[in-house]
Amino acid sequence: MKRDMDQMMYRLPQAEDEEMVLDYVREHLEQGETSLTASHDLTSLPYGGWVGMVRKNALEGEPVLGRFLLYLCIMEGRLTGLLSIRCELKEDLARKYGHIGYGVRPSERGKGYGTLMLGHALSVCREKGMTEVILGCYKDNRASAAVIEKNGGILEAENDNYRKGRLSRYYRIRL
Repeated sequence: MKRDMDQMMYRLPQAEDEEMVLDYVREHLEQGETSLTASHDLTSLPYGGWVGMVRKNALEGEPVLGRFLLYLCIMEGRLTGLLSIRCELKEDLARKYGHIGYGVRPSERGKGYGTLMLGHALSVCREKGMTEVILGCYKDNRASAAVIEKNGGILEAENDNYRKGRLSRYYRIRL
């Protein structure tokens, strides 16, 4: 099934999104996934504090990551994924965290949403004047690797910089 980029809505989280976001978190937890990709501490902060932090960082940034955007990715009124775009990372941090992170709701995986989300992120990075981005995924996450490669990612490195003892693959995409 082909997905149309125009149907996906991307926006910063708001206070009134709490039920939709907590439902997204609940689905991950029910699948045994305790670490939510691209969520920037969603599961460790009270919802209102998380929204405030995300919105503040979109405007002002923070000391390590600089300014970053965290979008809710909504398809047909349902939170399908989270998308984090870190445009101000220094090279050494990009090689650890990547400029872009995305997570797709477990029940929506394999439907092309990751590809749509990464395509949108690459458009945002181009608009911000970036000429290349670095992305990473765990070596055993073949679906994410396929999404990155489909969007032009070239494998550059394999290491355990992100989590010691667990290999990640790092790709570069020229914009």
